Amino acid sequence: MSPTEAKGELEPLLTSPAIATTASTPSQELLLYSEIPVWQQENEYVLSGYRPTSGSLAASVRSLCRLHNETVNIWSHLLGCVLFLFLPVYLCRWHIYQRHPETAGLVDVAVISVYAVGVAVCFALSAAAHAVWNHSILVAHFGKKLDYLGILVLMWSAGIPTIYYGFSCNPELQVLYWSTTSISALGCAVFTFDPRFRQPRFRRWRAALYAGFGFSSLVFVGHGLLLHGWALQKARMSLVWMAWMTLFNLVGVVAYVSRVPERWFPYRFDLFCSSHQIFHVAVMVAGLAHFAGLLDALDVSLLQLAPCVAVGVMADSPRSGLV
Repeated sequence: MSPTEAKGELEPLLTSPAIATTASTPSQELLLYSEIPVWQQENEYVLSGYRPTSGSLAASVRSLCRLHNETVNIWSHLLGCVLFLFLPVYLCRWHIYQRHPETAGLVDVAVISVYAVGVAVCFALSAAAHAVWNHSILVAHFGKKLDYLGILVLMWSAGIPTIYYGFSCNPELQVLYWSTTSISALGCAVFTFDPRFRQPRFRRWRAALYAGFGFSSLVFVGHGLLLHGWALQKARMSLVWMAWMTLFNLVGVVAYVSRVPERWFPYRFDLFCSSHQIFHVAVMVAGLAHFAGLLDALDVSLLQLAPCVAVGVMADSPRSGLV
């Protein structure tokens, strides 16, 4: 079915009271894809539900209380931000208090909290970027940079606790991979925000830097497997949970890239269940899967279920600051 045919068939839906209530005044009327500026045209298969250009941060923020095609994108990550900010509280008040009140260290709390807060920052920046997307071309482009920065923060924060538990018997490798991960994230952030590096002649450098940062986790996971074998690293790094995290992220990316289901069913998924919304939810589920894996890694570490056995290495993982 072509978009034109679909529009005719779904005209009653587009003018239904549920949608009409969000367009009670001319300034609030939702627009079609063909009616918005080029800089707002991200997905040609989402054909309706667009907010008009606001030119006002207050107006863009007020639109959070209305139904449009960014509502789910904004609120999914706003609520996700609140959830991940709560997870360090759960870690300390419930998980550690019930299971490891005498053995958990401040480092355990710190590295897992770095991840939870990193995800919360990512979701907050993502929600902000989607909220101001209709403000103006300059604000929209800046919001997109914030969105990219949030992704970098999430990827960086996910590596910190994984490296800590995966190389608990190799403190020098912890420092090495923490350093390389942090430097790579910082480099990507510079390339994201510095206009000089957005010139075409730096395109290959940008691609190489982002690709290198994205694949850096494979390097330290592979290195850990070579050093200690599958059985130990499966427990220390919670590789099964990491596989689930990867699967959910992959589902989200495939939906995002393929523009499914809105590509197949014009107009029907403009407000709910579009590919970008599926991507947002998949990333949230992936984040929770990784957090569950970190809790398992914490248990393995504190219960000494995967002790250090290499010659010349202390049997206990390096720890300090017991709580």
